[in-house]
Amino acid sequence: MNPLPSLARIKQFAPLALVLASAVVAVAFYIPALHYPFISDDTGYVTENSKLAALRLIELWRLFTGPYNDFSEFLPLRDLSYWFDITLFGLNSSAIRMHSILLYLLCLPLVYGATLGVWKYFRPADAASAPWAAAAVTALFALHPSHTEAVVWIAGRKDVLSGMLSLLALWLAVRVKREQGFSARYATAALIALLAAMLSKATAVAVAPVIAMLWIFFWHDIPAPYRRRIKLLWPLASLLLAGSIALVFATIITTRIPLYIGIESVTRSLAVLGWLARLVVSPESRHFFYPVLEDPHLSAMVALGVVVLAAAVAGMVMILRRRSLEGFALVTFLLICGPSMQLIPYSPPSLASDRFVFLAVWPAVLLIAALSWRLKPVPRVVILLIIVLAWGFQAAERTRDWRSYEVLVDSDFHAFPGYSMPAMYKADIQLSQGLLHEAGRTASGITVPEVRDNMIMLVNAHQAVTDSTSLGDPRDAMNILLDFALDLKQTPVQAQWNAPIAIIWRINRNYLGYEWQNLAKRFPDDVLVRYHAGSALLSIRKYEDAIVHLRAATESQQLPESLREAAFKNLGLALLGSGRVAENEKQAQ
Repeated sequence: MNPLPSLARIKQFAPLALVLASAVVAVAFYIPALHYPFISDDTGYVTENSKLAALRLIELWRLFTGPYNDFSEFLPLRDLSYWFDITLFGLNSSAIRMHSILLYLLCLPLVYGATLGVWKYFRPADAASAPWAAAAVTALFALHPSHTEAVVWIAGRKDVLSGMLSLLALWLAVRVKREQGFSARYATAALIALLAAMLSKATAVAVAPVIAMLWIFFWHDIPAPYRRRIKLLWPLASLLLAGSIALVFATIITTRIPLYIGIESVTRSLAVLGWLARLVVSPESRHFFYPVLEDPHLSAMVALGVVVLAAAVAGMVMILRRRSLEGFALVTFLLICGPSMQLIPYSPPSLASDRFVFLAVWPAVLLIAALSWRLKPVPRVVILLIIVLAWGFQAAERTRDWRSYEVLVDSDFHAFPGYSMPAMYKADIQLSQGLLHEAGRTASGITVPEVRDNMIMLVNAHQAVTDSTSLGDPRDAMNILLDFALDLKQTPVQAQWNAPIAIIWRINRNYLGYEWQNLAKRFPDDVLVRYHAGSALLSIRKYEDAIVHLRAATESQQLPESLREAAFKNLGLALLGSGRVAENEKQAQ
């Protein structure tokens, strides 16, 4: 009969039991979401992505040649994971979400391993407590409420996949250290994992300087007789790899955002940093949109961003003077948040989102653990337990918001009254349900005057198109739609530094095209309606629909001569846009 496990053996596996327990609780939070429907961007990535679904196994190399989704995102490994889901399970949201949950579970042992390595390196005198510290960090990471968006939302796959691969790269990077040099095997594996992470989401380039920083420290620790400068090629290789991939992304990406330089761009970056720091430490309720620049407490978030930036600079000074786990965590947090700070502008619907901090949660909770370990065991356990319970409650609550798109939008609409983004989507839902009066009231409550006026015009346009059938005359609706189009041509000045406002204008241009199409369905014999519908649909790249209406307009003898040249020109552009070059040449003759 085998003897009972010794007390030492129990102590050895106790931290792993904590990791396992946190993983089980996290899965319990996310399992109810398996039966939730596809939401929002899921259509462009999965349900309506016919281009990706049509790929055969022998054609998967094409994913590495250009975007294979409706958002022009070049993320080949993320799209490859979607392809496997579609091929194996079809459009089964439960199976696809289970894939994301499994990827998330793979993150947890990597968090444990990476934390264990950096803890032992930066605190060698406290190496005996490293397993418990790593287990605490893993539990905090597993139950963090910000992860709900990336795990439950199918479109958040890129954050989970790149996060898992980034953690793998960090774990491998920590294992590179040797007494008299580097392990070439682990260094090569770390760079491969880093490359895979970047091909899953571009922001993973921020992991490269973290790895380079670690490897420079490791090089400095090599005894002088064995310290060779050639070993510095490893940290340099990580930076060059990230720079090369960044150039590839810059070459392939089709959506260009103009660079705006002004005080607003500085304020925006600091406010975003403040919000990201708030999201990783706060136990407050989570949302899909956050009013970064429309926040009444904008100055407080800018000040918080300044504090985080100053803390990261102080952290760098600390780790240059001596090993400091707190300094490493502060610098790593800033580096990982860097791509989301809008230093190089891009156009997300929210300047701060839960999924943006998926990986940044790790250095944040590492800092919390490092500080709490300076306390005595009892207060340390109490503080960490309070944080875990608060975050766990929010994670469980947040999962329920993803039951439907309407519930998701309602949550933000009631949390941030007057904020443009949720109000716009709320008005759209109300219009689709025929609640015109309610949509008008929602639009009127928006606090930004330019957005409020534009949304009111959208509601009025929808009302006019709806009423045109009973009136039997499209002219009033046409005039309102034309006025709406003129208003949409003038993008507000603040859209230069506030991407969500620019996105509202872009979305409303799409709505304008759909309203023209609805009017054309009601009055298919009105040649002016068909001409304007085709032109509006051409402007939003709905080429096939535009061709139908523009062809009807050009073939009609009732089209005014003043519009005929423009109609033929637009028809040619629509044919070119749809790839029907030969037909365009024939039409031109």
